[in-house]
Amino acid sequence: MLDDLDDAALDALPFGVVCLDEDGKVLRMNRTESEKSGIQRWRAVGREYFRDVAPLPTNRALAEHVAAFAHGDAPASFSHTFRRRAGADQTQIELRKEAGRVYLVIHR
Repeated sequence: MLDDLDDAALDALPFGVVCLDEDGKVLRMNRTESEKSGIQRWRAVGREYFRDVAPLPTNRALAEHVAAFAHGDAPASFSHTFRRRAGADQTQIELRKEAGRVYLVIHR
């Protein structure tokens, strides 16, 4: 379980990880996701993911999928394209629920 990993172990994973609380705030982000996304971890943690980190409208589909997943109404794995000023990243995202949090496991 991702909740059981300390920050060093989370950073050692070869895929991106973002942990959101029930309000969509970033609780954790691993080094891989920070490097791949170009978003500094210290700028993401504590901020609203879909407002400040991966803002709408370009990530509206992801926000809707995460909300539906949190309520048990969406599959745990899907494709998503992150759109940024510098281009776009096609990803495969796996969602995991652990202790009231949602983890985005992002494979680029």
